[in-house]
Amino acid sequence: MIEILLLILLFASVSVNVFLLITLKKLFSQVDILEDWIINFKKSVENTFNKLKDVDNRGIFEKDDDVGFLFSDLKQIIESLNKKVKEEETDNV
Repeated sequence: MIEILLLILLFASVSVNVFLLITLKKLFSQVDILEDWIINFKKSVENTFNKLKDVDNRGIFEKDDDVGFLFSDLKQIIESLNKKVKEEETDNV
């Protein structure tokens, strides 16, 4: 009787472990996808900022009150993303 109970508990334990392993694998895959998305988004923002800097090569728009906020906002976004990516890289090391 005890053997049957132990066999049932062993089967339940194996089933739960397999379920947790599959779930963990899916979560790691999702983390990789989100990490790639963040890196691509960061590159996109940097490219946009660089294109804006090329258009405004004399700094006229950057110093303008009406348009200058765009440059400062983009710069803050890039700095924030750089900081978060660097923190992630140091955490992984």
